Amino acid sequence: MLFSEWLETQNLTRAQAAQLFGTTSACISYWASGKHRPSPDHTRIIEFVSEGQVTVGDLQRAYELARENKNVFA
Repeated sequence: MLFSEWLETQNLTRAQAAQLFGTTSACISYWASGKHRPSPDHTRIIEFVSEGQVTVGDLQRAYELARENKNVFA
């Protein structure tokens, strides 16, 4: 499951997620959109907190999708 989808299923705002993951709401937005990948530490935390619903593969997929979309409009 993509991180953005997981946030929606949990009804978390970016601010709430930032507090939960110990980061800023801007970071949450970047991770959810795939613009940036979380650090290895945050990746492990995301996988743990989401009880495995969001994996490192899901985070990578979001990053790749964002790159594909960027190239479409370039």
